[in-house]
Amino acid sequence: MAIKLAGTTVIDNSVVIGTLDGNESFFDNVNFTNFHPDVQTIPANGQVAIGDSDSGSASNQGYSVFTFAMTQNLQFTFNPSGSFSSGHFGSHFTIYLDRGASGYTPTFAAQFAFTTTPSWSGDRYWTISGVIWPDGVARCTAVPFDAVSTPSSSFSNFLEGLGQQWDNTNSSYGSGTPWAAASISFNHDAANNRVTVVHGTGNSRVGTTQYTTYANYTGLTGITSVEVQYNPGTQTCSGSNCGSNSGQSYGPLPTDDGKAAGTYYSCASSTVFFGWTAEADSNSGSDSITTASFNSSDPDLRIKIVCNEGTFYSTADVGSLQLFVNFGPNAGFGGGGL
Repeated sequence: MAIKLAGTTVIDNSVVIGTLDGNESFFDNVNFTNFHPDVQTIPANGQVAIGDSDSGSASNQGYSVFTFAMTQNLQFTFNPSGSFSSGHFGSHFTIYLDRGASGYTPTFAAQFAFTTTPSWSGDRYWTISGVIWPDGVARCTAVPFDAVSTPSSSFSNFLEGLGQQWDNTNSSYGSGTPWAAASISFNHDAANNRVTVVHGTGNSRVGTTQYTTYANYTGLTGITSVEVQYNPGTQTCSGSNCGSNSGQSYGPLPTDDGKAAGTYYSCASSTVFFGWTAEADSNSGSDSITTASFNSSDPDLRIKIVCNEGTFYSTADVGSLQLFVNFGPNAGFGGGGL
């Protein structure tokens, strides 16, 4: 329905605001059927078309919202260039700028004035807002943002496909101080987007065999922490080398090395090591047994990464661990031949 004032149509049936007194005004012939700003792609030459803020013709208003995806280093200029007319004073504009995956560098003609020139290389995407002052210079601000990355769906579970290698049942016997051991360690290899996992078993008769596997990730940025925990249901030591009497450089339980079950330890810049040992003391002649059940409700072993995209986990469920050692020339019960 049209609206009239003193018999003059000011808003017609098309919802177009018209002239009231016959003189050109800002609202003359402006169509308000669409309240969203028109978005214009800046042409390849980088010219940002700014219209007069008080033009009586909608076609001369120019655009207020621009987009540009860079494919090369480029300088942006205004169109018209040179001195603005008084009608440009107060014109507002916004540019959504994509520097591209290659990170092209934008530069701006002198009529774009920034309080501080932005460090464009820090971010791919920028929102640049400006308003033209009476001197014809656009005072601008630039705000960086990064598009939400697609979180990695392949932060791989380590030991996956290698379960047969987690054979942490080992035993030994003999004179002196026979021993058996099992261990697993974690270290963040940031340069290769992965956590390196080394695990294995050994004993005093055959030495130690180790395996290396990886928890790989992609698409994780701004990593602030990389931590690991182990979650045995129970773990026990019996025999002559328990507690402070362990003759090895670690163990017999990780708790004896200060590694509590269920606690996160940082492997971001150093190796986190969990080790179990059993050793028969020749002075006592008794057997030694070290076990870990790994039947808790939590993942048996878990890596946690905190980064820009959120918190990510890589886990492994493993079989129970048993180390048996007896002192003497023959394998004892449950040991020697495993």
